[in-house]
Amino acid sequence: MTLTPDQQDEFLDHLRNGLTWSAAAYAMDLTRLDVADFIAEDEHFHHRVEDAQAEAQDHVDEAIFQAAVSGSVAAARLWMNMRKTKQSTELIPFEGISDDSDDELEALARLTADD
Repeated sequence: MTLTPDQQDEFLDHLRNGLTWSAAAYAMDLTRLDVADFIAEDEHFHHRVEDAQAEAQDHVDEAIFQAAVSGSVAAARLWMNMRKTKQSTELIPFEGISDDSDDELEALARLTADD
C-alpha cells in the first residue's frame, strides 16, 4: 500500500493532534495494518511519524508543566514522575533533590517562585 503525499500529511496532522495510529487510520478510511506496512516500507515517513508523535507528547508535557507551575500539586507530582522516567539527554538534573516527592515539590516551588 502507498500513501499519497496528501494522505501522509493528513496522517501526520492527526498524530500531532494526539490521535493514535489506529484512530488516524480510521479517520482516513484506512486500516492500521495498511498504515503500519507503509511506515515500515518508507524510512523517511517512519521518521516523520516519530517526529509527529514526539511533537504531540511535547504539547502534553508542556501543559502538565504549566499546570504544575501554576500550583497544581497533582500536575507537579505527575511532571516530576515523568521527568524521572524520561530517557532524554535534554534534561538537566536538579542538584540536591532527593527521591522524596515532597522534597521535589519544594524544589519545584523554589524554581518557579517569583524573586
